[in-house]
Amino acid sequence: MIFDAKSKIERYLRRNPQIKTIVIAGSFGRKSAIRCIGMILGQALTVTMGVNKAADPDVVVLDYNSMAAFPEINPDIVVITSCEDEESAKVFFDLANHAKHVLINYNDVPQKYAKYLKNPNITTYGDEFPADFYFENHDAGLDGQKGDIVNPEREHIPVSVKLIGEHNMRPVVMACAIAKLFQIDREKILAGVEAIRPVHGRMSPAKGLHNSIIIDDSASTSATSLKYGMQALYSIQAPDRILVTDDVRKLAKVDYDLVSEILILGQKPVNNTNKKVLFFDQEIDLINHLGSRLDENSLVLLEFPLPEIIDSYLW
Repeated sequence: MIFDAKSKIERYLRRNPQIKTIVIAGSFGRKSAIRCIGMILGQALTVTMGVNKAADPDVVVLDYNSMAAFPEINPDIVVITSCEDEESAKVFFDLANHAKHVLINYNDVPQKYAKYLKNPNITTYGDEFPADFYFENHDAGLDGQKGDIVNPEREHIPVSVKLIGEHNMRPVVMACAIAKLFQIDREKILAGVEAIRPVHGRMSPAKGLHNSIIIDDSASTSATSLKYGMQALYSIQAPDRILVTDDVRKLAKVDYDLVSEILILGQKPVNNTNKKVLFFDQEIDLINHLGSRLDENSLVLLEFPLPEIIDSYLW
């Protein structure tokens, strides 16, 4: 008899009830959530992405959105990282209602969708109180962020994380909340937090042309990722902030007073009159212009792949 992937997961988990299941659902932010769970829980447990019989896992993490047919299981934990529309909310919360415990991103899941949640075992996480778990930022820059993770008991736990952007702390806080549910020692949780590094192309800092600093966000292509990327760019002190993108539609997300220049690969629209916005038909022309503008004081947010301007990543 041939079993599809869905059936194999169902059979495996039924035969191994001691394995805990965590399902990640959301419109965006799932990969970051999975990575942080693996890094932090992995300090004390064997964690696998999907079923891996060879690893004999303690915890299996499943990405709800990446599975064409989701297993008919009642997960131990469902994490909802984000929700962009009502139809998604119905699907994600229906799954959450069958879980033993639900974690919800306080910042990226609109409260208007709470009407679909019937599960009473809820933990929220985010940037600020009143989320149950949140990150209190004390210092942020190109070397990462320092602050406190605050738990429901309102303990302040100091952490230093090599991540840029407050939005990137949300999956870290979430994974810490799950680690607490699993009763993992605080020392191991902190070791996992401090070991986290950005994936190249997701708000990863690099040395660029002429000793400039490039924040490489080229692997994140959504309007939401640009919004958070721009927020991070604004928060870092620099006399020269430059945005490089290939999507003119993203200009709606930009505060022109906080950037020096916006370079766009693509055809110039007829109605563009902003002198800070420059268009280039050829990639080489954009690179040449950028090279003439960059120095050690320049900070660039790179929103599409342009490896020619990156010398080396900082971490």
